[in-house]
Amino acid sequence: MVCASLVLGGFVFQGTAAAQRNNPLIRQGQELYDELRYEEALQVLSAALVRSGNSETERATTYRLLAFTYLALGRPEEAEGAYRSLLALEPGFEVPADLSPRFREFFTQAAQRWEADGRPGVSTAPPAAVTIAHTSPAQADPEQEVPLSATLDDADGRVARVVVAYRQGTSDVFRRLDCERQPDGSYTATIPGEDVAPPLVEYYFEALDGAGLPVAARGDVAAPLRIAVEGGGSVVTKWWFWTIIGVVAAGAVVTTAVVLTRDDPAPPPTQGTLIVNIR
Repeated sequence: MVCASLVLGGFVFQGTAAAQRNNPLIRQGQELYDELRYEEALQVLSAALVRSGNSETERATTYRLLAFTYLALGRPEEAEGAYRSLLALEPGFEVPADLSPRFREFFTQAAQRWEADGRPGVSTAPPAAVTIAHTSPAQADPEQEVPLSATLDDADGRVARVVVAYRQGTSDVFRRLDCERQPDGSYTATIPGEDVAPPLVEYYFEALDGAGLPVAARGDVAAPLRIAVEGGGSVVTKWWFWTIIGVVAAGAVVTTAVVLTRDDPAPPPTQGTLIVNIR
């Protein structure tokens, strides 16, 4: 079997080439990390972790990458949580000798604490899957808040918090909002009006466990949910503009003038003439 070696800051990851093809987000997350784009790497790797159909090798590789990414972002608690999840899958994993001293010390101590806690996660039944139910709004108006709501199916009580990641358009980095849990058990958040602009808003929900690791998602960074935002200033995007044009064209025997801007005086229209000045 052909193997692909993933090198990350001296930390060597071994995984099959086929596994990388099955979940390309793993490779993408590693590349973002190598480019020092840690926040983006975290978003992509979080999406990779909750993708359905991951093999054990893919999950282990993703946890390794997440542990490094969290540590690079200065978030040691999440880094240790990811590393513990890795050890639960690969109890015999050893920190490479050529790792930087700071990283090596951190992961060595994390492994010692995991051992002292009784190696949690090893030889236990897989937890029940967490699912997120949500219906996207059909569209939104510019500069108007967009309320969102979701419900969870979390039989084992794994979820500690739910977040919404959103962005205007398709090129910005996703921003994150903590959802509020309501008395009925649903989770709500509101996208601010200043971030709602044409042509669309993209977003996704993510459920996190007590260690801050994603356990479920509705949409993700690679396949976000979308809300269309109605166009703003140009009159030609409005439905009523083209309705007027159609009516006037159909009644060409009527003397008609449609003037949408008045920069300069125009000669009087003649019968059957349509004048449209657009600025």
